[in-house]
Amino acid sequence: MSDRRTRVLLCSSSMDGGGSERQLLYLLQGLDRSRFEPILYLLYESGVLLSEVPSDVKRYSFWTDKSYPRWNWPGRIHRMQVQHLENVIKKENIDVTYDRLFHMTLITGPATQHLGIPRVSTIVSPPQFDLARSEKRWRTWKKFKLRKAYATADSVLTVGAGTAENASRYYHLPRELFHVMLSPIDIERVDRESQVSWTGIAPRPNRKHIVSIGRLSDEKGHRYLIQAFAKYTQLANQDRVPAADLHIVGDGVLRRELQSIAANCGVADSTFFHGQVSSPFALLKQCDLLVLPSLYEGMPNALLEAMACRVPILATNTAQGAGELLRANPLGTLVSKANAEELAQAIRDRFERPAMWLSRIEAARDYVESNHSMQAWIDKLADTLEQATKKPRIG
Repeated sequence: MSDRRTRVLLCSSSMDGGGSERQLLYLLQGLDRSRFEPILYLLYESGVLLSEVPSDVKRYSFWTDKSYPRWNWPGRIHRMQVQHLENVIKKENIDVTYDRLFHMTLITGPATQHLGIPRVSTIVSPPQFDLARSEKRWRTWKKFKLRKAYATADSVLTVGAGTAENASRYYHLPRELFHVMLSPIDIERVDRESQVSWTGIAPRPNRKHIVSIGRLSDEKGHRYLIQAFAKYTQLANQDRVPAADLHIVGDGVLRRELQSIAANCGVADSTFFHGQVSSPFALLKQCDLLVLPSLYEGMPNALLEAMACRVPILATNTAQGAGELLRANPLGTLVSKANAEELAQAIRDRFERPAMWLSRIEAARDYVESNHSMQAWIDKLADTLEQATKKPRIG
């Protein structure tokens, strides 16, 4: 028996500051080097988290090695990516691959199946919404390929039971194929970085501060939050509620549109777009309310991080994600999706009845500490990766 370390290839589109990229970084940093040799595979060698990748991790990037083909046709770049990944797997003698997000699963699935290499995949958002709403071109083909990729994976992980059930129905695959592995939170890091000085746009004194953290895309529901904030601000202008600012942390395709909505709603001067921030905890700690206005969600890290920071939570009642967690554990307030009026009423309630909202923050912190331990997640995922390498291969 060889005592060689397990060589695991961790695959992502980039190292942007989203929850999936952050959790991939946790693995790169936390995998026991006496057991594993992690290697990073990216499509784009970019993102605010790249600087945090450990120096002992070798990197590969598709678009660093390849140029856009002069003559392109449907499926050509995908085939190039699969071939490139296969070459990396063979060159590095990879024992097992790990991917998050369906864009990478579309590549790792055929590459590992062709080579007979074990694979662990993670689904972070309900595909009924994530795939169906975000992929307009070749959706049927992608759904077919993803179904095959998940069916042939050695392990398919999901961030919650609701996401597992949604994936099972959407791909017509057995529910027992999907295993729930709750997302981790680096509580020590959150605590440490929440105490440093915030170097971004400083929260204005003598105002309440509302924050929303997430990618600026349709499913995150920011437009309803801005509309709700405008309704709340109208009351503040009448001296009926405390004045407040809205902080939006994250970036994405809707940034200009959301800025335009804020201007049209008359709240541009009190709505601050901070862009992508690798460590938002110093700002989060200073805020009075986190709002997650999503239309659908897997399990938002921002929810768990706010609970760790003892910040009250307001979220939409999604089938999965924040809705799923807060229905089972009443640690925050839920309102209907896509409903600016209900959001505005809940924001008003937060500042008119603060005792009720603040009464839940210690229990929320305890929940995160008990259920989302970083080390427990890394240990469990490490065991899953090793178990995948020991499964008998077919063919």
